[in-house]
Amino acid sequence: MMKDYPYMCARVSAKKAKLYSDSEYKNLLKMQVNEISRKMEEGEYSTEINQLGSDFDGADLIERALNLNLSNTINHLVKISSQDAEPIIKAYTRRFDILNYKRILRWKQSGSAEKLENIIYPIDTIELEAEEIEEMSFEEIKNTIKFEDSPIDYQEKIQGLESTEEIERKLDQAYAEDLRKISSKTRSKEFKNFVKTELLYRDLKIMLRLKKHGLESSKIEPELTCLDDERIQGLLGENDYENVVAKVKEITGAEGETLEELEHSIEQERLTEALKTMHREPLGLSTVIGYIVAKEAEIENLRMIVRAKETGIKNREMIQKNLVLT
Repeated sequence: MMKDYPYMCARVSAKKAKLYSDSEYKNLLKMQVNEISRKMEEGEYSTEINQLGSDFDGADLIERALNLNLSNTINHLVKISSQDAEPIIKAYTRRFDILNYKRILRWKQSGSAEKLENIIYPIDTIELEAEEIEEMSFEEIKNTIKFEDSPIDYQEKIQGLESTEEIERKLDQAYAEDLRKISSKTRSKEFKNFVKTELLYRDLKIMLRLKKHGLESSKIEPELTCLDDERIQGLLGENDYENVVAKVKEITGAEGETLEELEHSIEQERLTEALKTMHREPLGLSTVIGYIVAKEAEIENLRMIVRAKETGIKNREMIQKNLVLT
């Protein structure tokens, strides 16, 4: 069946209506971990909780259910997407494939004994089973990193690299280039603005970390993708780290005393900015991308709440402050 934008957006609007509200988060903050999993079972996470409930419980059950639900959500969105929207949705959600590959390579290089299925999203686009990956060498895994529907040759970007740090950096750069090329082909002004903001916030986080470590601008510049942005150029020429921090806060509206706090706040602002796309182009591509971002935010919110419960953090105000609300 040929699916059009109104069909796709109607389905996405129905999904959007089922996202957790501010009041529901407040109720979750009052619950224990097992109560949260039971609450999740009553809603959009019922399939995953029931599927995994016989083998896992507590925070472990919730963590796995969140990963599986994200995978199921992405796969379903691809199925209901219109013909011209499908490659764009696949391109945006490729971020989760890349995250998986980065985690797999890190896992292989470190010789970790942790089960692979515990650390990756079960996204259908990686056509390798956990048992198969376990038998492969680091180099063999690296050689599988390719996306046939992408205009970017990811293998060319990582050819000859051996350290996970170098490979991860090149994969991130390749993905940024991937997004930029895809957005240039769409007629959606909002999606183009969305991608521009995504890449800007990515560069700002890289700038902060590298400036803090005292790297020269000539070493930072090759890591960035928004060199045509005057704000990035201004930061490149700034040598005082405190001034860099102040300017990044001004650009993003983020807050934080430490680098870690500031990076987390920048990520919150990125998600908040991206969520604004949900309220524009009611029959456009940005509605779908906005929903994916909102779903990503919800999953991270739930993960944060459960981790806080597991580690004994009881300051509800602090947890609620860190939630990204849709």
